[in-house]
Amino acid sequence: MIELGTEGGLLRRFVDELERTTPRAVPAQPDLTAYRGQDREAARLAWASRIADEYRSVAVFSELLMLLADLEAPYATMCAVQRLIGDELRHTHLMARVVDWLGGREDLVIDLADVGLPPRDANESPAMRAVRIVGRELVVAEEESIAVLAAYRDATTEPAIRAVFQIVLADEVRHAAAGRAILAELACSPRTAPACVGLDETMAVDRAELRVGYRTLAIGGPGRMLGASIELADLETIWHRMADDVCASACTA
Repeated sequence: MIELGTEGGLLRRFVDELERTTPRAVPAQPDLTAYRGQDREAARLAWASRIADEYRSVAVFSELLMLLADLEAPYATMCAVQRLIGDELRHTHLMARVVDWLGGREDLVIDLADVGLPPRDANESPAMRAVRIVGRELVVAEEESIAVLAAYRDATTEPAIRAVFQIVLADEVRHAAAGRAILAELACSPRTAPACVGLDETMAVDRAELRVGYRTLAIGGPGRMLGASIELADLETIWHRMADDVCASACTA
């Protein structure tokens, strides 16, 4: 587990600069003692697992930035991915902060040494690797996370924790839009366009598999009001709403 302290010193200024990029103010630590111990503990473990999830995005997008640098991607693309890395790093720290609200991390083992980077095929070129990360991780995974985050946000009744979901959700919406823009750019570049062949099919499979996984985990449980659990109906409501929004946009285009 990386050190998540933000004490003073020269490097503190970089922490402050990153935290100022948050789309909404981070709420002050709430008093959660009125909630049942069972609910607080379920939420503590759920938010601890999110530390690793967010850190995985830091690692994946850092690899993407390196690949894009080797491919001499446009400046705007590099700026976008660099900002995404910062956002995910900020999310990592935010998840840890919520765990501390719920009882702390001292007795938890949160291993970030192997966060599960996407597997690399033996014959995968840098261009193909970059395109697949953008399509599968930045477009599909981020878009699907929007629905899940919205479902957890809507199920959460504790204002401070609901506000944390709002922060992350605002960032993820922007990330998914950036992913679409970057993918369109890669599809037009002579260096990366060939690597986009067949990507739509792969993305469709990924999206379906993610939704199966989310359905499996949406079984309710303690800590709902603290962002620990949702039910399948919560997800279905968001998915239906998103589908209606897409249809409405198509009809007015």
